[in-house]
Amino acid sequence: MEESKSTSGRWIQDSSKQNFYSIKMSYRLHVAKKYEVEYALGDAFNYKCSEFHNLLSACGAEYTGEEWDADFEVQKNDWKKVIDKLKHLHDLPDDEQEEIIGAVDDLGSNVDEVIHMLEYFLEHSDPNNDVLNLSFF
Repeated sequence: MEESKSTSGRWIQDSSKQNFYSIKMSYRLHVAKKYEVEYALGDAFNYKCSEFHNLLSACGAEYTGEEWDADFEVQKNDWKKVIDKLKHLHDLPDDEQEEIIGAVDDLGSNVDEVIHMLEYFLEHSDPNNDVLNLSFF
């Protein structure tokens, strides 16, 4: 093996493979050797991306991105809080109830349908991940 210098540290070249390996600890770019995405059926909220984000916001859930982003993540704990708020909607203060009911109406659904779909998405999300990875497409 021959050694060559770089501006960021010491590099070693494996002449048999013509590859360079850094032996300095660093913050490096990596590529996934295996990347799988499998989506569960989500036959709800068609063309209601912003409206769905508005429901999450009305229920106090935080999510990545902006209200128009088709790909976003929600922490499972926040997702469960949304379900709980919808199940106990009538126990909430009037102004919060009105905001959430308005968001549900904007989705073209009723509260029971929304709860059913949110529970479905939670049940079919990656069990090894603390977030739900969601996409409108």
